[in-house]
Amino acid sequence: MKKIEILRIESLSRAPLVIEGYLFEGSDPKAPSIAIIGAMGGDTILPLYCASTMVDFFINKIEKEKIKGNVLIIPSINHYALNIGKRFWPLDNTDLNMMFPGYELGETTQRIAKKVFDAISGYTYGIILEKRSDPATCLPYIKLYKSGYEDLKAAKKFGFKILHHKKMKSIDTVTLQYNWQLWGTKAVSIMCSNDTQIDKRVASQINQAMTRFMDKSGIIDYHIFNGYESTVINRDTIEVIKAFKSGIFIAKELPGNYVTKDQIIGEVVHSLEGNVIHEFHSPCNGMITCVYSSSLIYENAVAFRVAKIG
Repeated sequence: MKKIEILRIESLSRAPLVIEGYLFEGSDPKAPSIAIIGAMGGDTILPLYCASTMVDFFINKIEKEKIKGNVLIIPSINHYALNIGKRFWPLDNTDLNMMFPGYELGETTQRIAKKVFDAISGYTYGIILEKRSDPATCLPYIKLYKSGYEDLKAAKKFGFKILHHKKMKSIDTVTLQYNWQLWGTKAVSIMCSNDTQIDKRVASQINQAMTRFMDKSGIIDYHIFNGYESTVINRDTIEVIKAFKSGIFIAKELPGNYVTKDQIIGEVVHSLEGNVIHEFHSPCNGMITCVYSSSLIYENAVAFRVAKIG
């Protein structure tokens, strides 16, 4: 294992920002390679945990000779934001994942993006561990842009239940996933819940999926159980259920649960009087993919997302 310094930025008032990667060199120069990116935001704790435990996996749990292709893991990019629990770059409140491919003479976040992008360019595959931006608990799933450069077949090797093949917006052209794909890396994002506590069960599912993908792609020789045959969904196959009333939110079903049309899946309770003022009914037969994660819900907030069956 080589610990490599990707970037160092001096600070006037605190320790320098040092971004480091962990490089595990493979034994087969013809084998595909992969880079894994962890926390790009200061509130992306599950991505940080998953990336760091993957470092532990490669150091302590897999024999060196079973690593066929090069593996680079960068657990964290935005240390300053992590230290204070702030989502974006603390100095100017910019999103690092909106700065790619970066610019070496630009603003600080553009320079960070440039250095990181240079370090991860040329890898066969790329994984970005992302956290949902909305207050939702969800199944871990693959997000793959319809960029024209994506590899849908490869993305199914992770074995997640859901693969969201997403139509791009103009703003997505500055994300890491799109630019990585544009420059020849088969990149995907693994989407995690917007939760502040570590769920080790979910983290294990994510790390097993990454291990499964690397085994199936010939990067490592480490067999584990097969996952799911991923169901590809898009915006047309997802029903979004919003709250008609504000109040205390109580979910009666969890992400991954199957529901039937008209089934009661949650309710809103009057925050002062305690009576039920709204019930959520499933609009279709399907599986719940996301549930609102806060105890207080506001009018028109998205309470549930249901992937339709049939």
